[in-house]
Amino acid sequence: MTSTIVNGEWQDLPGVAHYLAGLIDDVLIERVIWGQPEGASTAGGRVQAASGQIWYRFWLWRDDQVVERYFDGQGQPLGTQVDVCMPLHVDEHRWTARDLLLNIWISPQGRVTVGNEAAFDAAVQSGQINAEEAAWAEEHVRRLTGAIAQRRFPPAMVRNWQVDLRRIQDTLVKP
Repeated sequence: MTSTIVNGEWQDLPGVAHYLAGLIDDVLIERVIWGQPEGASTAGGRVQAASGQIWYRFWLWRDDQVVERYFDGQGQPLGTQVDVCMPLHVDEHRWTARDLLLNIWISPQGRVTVGNEAAFDAAVQSGQINAEEAAWAEEHVRRLTGAIAQRRFPPAMVRNWQVDLRRIQDTLVKP
């Protein structure tokens, strides 16, 4: 079933110990630090929320794209997920994107895989994703994977993002 990605939705997930959001230039960045997640929060089926993990969501207005980066409690990258979505809708306080179910996973070693294809196909078959959206998604995956291979996407700010544990030590979950 398709859904809408909405800024701020992470702060309401069970087990979130700390949430922060802010703008850097024209990029909205959200961050959560997990406390004791109840096991329901996953990132595209690849990362299961665990105590101390740090997740970032980047709303890339210029690219009409949502990108999520996941780090373990020591600040080491777990991977990057690009949510294939329709163009972003931004108003004064709310950023949204229609999720087209496909996602692109970039491992810390740079391996790229497309995920959730069965759910995407089922949504297209049932009409939850219409023909125009399906064509957009398939073309968008080709554009994004090509740009990823050429290191043009995600933008350098997102691709090179690191966690400085010293800067966020007051919000970290203590073992």
